[in-house]
Amino acid sequence: MLKAVRTMLIVLLNILLIGIVVFGGVELCHVGYRLAYRTVGDTSRDLPPGREVTFYIGENETEYEVAKDLARKDLIGDRFSFYLRMQLEKNDDVRLQPGSYTLNSSMTYDDIRHAIYRKKTDTLE
Repeated sequence: MLKAVRTMLIVLLNILLIGIVVFGGVELCHVGYRLAYRTVGDTSRDLPPGREVTFYIGENETEYEVAKDLARKDLIGDRFSFYLRMQLEKNDDVRLQPGSYTLNSSMTYDDIRHAIYRKKTDTLE
């Protein structure tokens, strides 16, 4: 009798462990998919028409600081995915342009990136 209870307990624990591993794997896939979609997809914070927000980039501000400020002003949904997108599309010919910008919460990551980056030879208008 004791051997049967022990065997049942081992089987139940194995089923529970397998369930936890499968659930964790599925959840990890969901998190990875959402991050990848926000990073490379055509995402925006709000649907048009959105809302206008004045955004300022200071001298020597890093890309991560800009992403953090954009998220704080509620212009992007996720600072990590925006920062990752900026790193993936980094180009030696362009850099962050300090200054004041009027951005819309319905702008996509590409729209925002094109607004705040300038070619090194360009100047702000």
